[in-house]
Amino acid sequence: MALKHLITCVVAGIDYLVHPQILGSVEESVRADQIIPVVVLSEKEVNAGPEELWDTLHHLVDNDDVCTDEFTGIIVVSPSASGAGSREVVGNHDASDGYLGRFSAIYHLAGGPIASQGQNELPSGPYFLSGPNLHQAWRLYPDDLEAFTFGLIPEDVHEPHRFQAVTSQSSDGFSKTIPVPSRFYHRPDEKRPLAGARISLGDTLDAEGVKTTLSSRAWAELYPAADASAAYVRALLGLGAVVVGKTKTTQLAAAGGADWVDAQSPANPRGDRYQGASGSSAGAAASLAGYGWLDYAVGGDSIGGVREPAAYHGLYAIRPTIGSASLEGVRVNSPRYDTIGLLGRGLDHLVSVVKHSLDVPDGSVTLPRRIIYPTDFFPLPDPDQQKLVEDFVGKLEGYLGVRHAKISLAKLWQDKPPAESDAMQSYMEKAPFWSLCYDYYRASDHFRSDYHNKFDREPFVEATPALYWGIGANVTSDEYDTYLTELETFRTWFDDTVMSLSYEQSDDAILVLPCGSDGPNYRDSPPDEPTAFKGIDSRLLSPILGTPEIVVPFAQLPYKSRVTRTIEYRPVCISLMGSRGSDLTLLRLAEETLRTTGWRTHVDTGRYTFPVGLYDGQRVKDKEDGGGHDAAPTKLHADDAVAGMEEEEPLDEL
Repeated sequence: MALKHLITCVVAGIDYLVHPQILGSVEESVRADQIIPVVVLSEKEVNAGPEELWDTLHHLVDNDDVCTDEFTGIIVVSPSASGAGSREVVGNHDASDGYLGRFSAIYHLAGGPIASQGQNELPSGPYFLSGPNLHQAWRLYPDDLEAFTFGLIPEDVHEPHRFQAVTSQSSDGFSKTIPVPSRFYHRPDEKRPLAGARISLGDTLDAEGVKTTLSSRAWAELYPAADASAAYVRALLGLGAVVVGKTKTTQLAAAGGADWVDAQSPANPRGDRYQGASGSSAGAAASLAGYGWLDYAVGGDSIGGVREPAAYHGLYAIRPTIGSASLEGVRVNSPRYDTIGLLGRGLDHLVSVVKHSLDVPDGSVTLPRRIIYPTDFFPLPDPDQQKLVEDFVGKLEGYLGVRHAKISLAKLWQDKPPAESDAMQSYMEKAPFWSLCYDYYRASDHFRSDYHNKFDREPFVEATPALYWGIGANVTSDEYDTYLTELETFRTWFDDTVMSLSYEQSDDAILVLPCGSDGPNYRDSPPDEPTAFKGIDSRLLSPILGTPEIVVPFAQLPYKSRVTRTIEYRPVCISLMGSRGSDLTLLRLAEETLRTTGWRTHVDTGRYTFPVGLYDGQRVKDKEDGGGHDAAPTKLHADDAVAGMEEEEPLDEL
């Protein structure tokens, strides 16, 4: 299908896109060269009388970021299914009450594409007339964080399977723009629970009709637009989600990549806006942390691609159970490690999208009976951050009614080792990362050969994917098989000795893990030379074990910015890992723990993850009025609930 010409306009200083699909035409004569903002209302709404009509218009403007007062000056009356005469509405009210004088014109929608295609009545809301033809109004938001590769619109708003890229600039010429439709075009129901939810896709997932670039110029110039959307994207669309754009990844989705040569790094909106983006799903995190008009972000996680940027941007996120979402149509670095990753600004919102879009149990199980605290990864270098982590663990203990168990995985391995194995870190020195590099290198075989065959030269790759390729190219198949055996040995040992990995046979344990930065991480600092991961790192546990892991922001810490020369705040997060299939259990546990102790379960967009205050030492404002998303606070202090926690010695209680 040929790309349709896109018309943009400015209404009251706001950029808009006139969606090219014609939804119908008005009976009245309108000049073909006119673009007119209008509001579509049903006959019932128009006939309700001036007071009710006024309330309807106020509701549309007050509850939608697309509809403004400028759309409400002209009404297009959508006929009822019976086709009753809507023209009589004008004569039903006396002009002295100001009703008629309020509107510049009243048009009437004729029968057309909507009727012929068997669609329901048009939803009330903002639209454009282009000549006599009616079109959806999509607001164009500036992407001033450089989070997106490009915006997207569906070619057919009723059957949004195929997309067109939107590359228009904002009217000030400073930023690309991302289109979003009116909130009133979609109504959630049982079959479409995510209807209207605005979602961004990481640029590793295919969207039919547009290119997947992987933030690589070589990849983008080599391969055409996708001829089908990724299976997970199709699932989201079937649930009613609105895909508004594709977000930047590190080049070729390399975990830990910080080079950003082919694409500009997204800007982290937190703090001084000059903190590093971090992680392969950096664009997904930046978009959600910075833009209130976006509801969810989808990325990918091999060894931290979603979890790391979520922590740096102060967002809730989940790396779900391996295999819980199809990876068809997704750039896969390693089938053994890769999963879809989801980010949200509210735990309840994340519960909703996980519940409806992933193949996981419903989470209605008993609460965990054990909290495992691995001393291999604690304490943290920053004592203030460590204290906050201990406070969070205290809240978790208070909610569950159990004490945490400090263990050393390395010592437990030493005391209860698998047969014929060295010390844990020696035994696992290469297996995790070298096996990943083997998969990553071979996942790019076709790319390298296709590019060389077409252009008679090698593609440019940045330092991080080049490191992966260099290691992977030198791993033999026998070495790879050995690494897989070592990984399976570790999984079996962990399952038998630390905590059960099976949801059906779970002993209801959760593992607490660190995540995020332990201090400012400025984006203008020269990137470190990429190096190989060796041994067991906290970021590698859930990928190796195939278990879900969530990121939970719960506090923020001040720092003196060398950019703004003032006090800024960085988010503080914790990770929780559970058994395979415990995805929803983890999210609900985190939500209820925070809620019952009075801590916030939603984060803000922009500079601050939370409103700044001193509540419970979190540097978070106390929710004094109990308003907003969260319940009123309960002043349960960690030192009261778990006295003496700091004095505990590591215990090998498992």
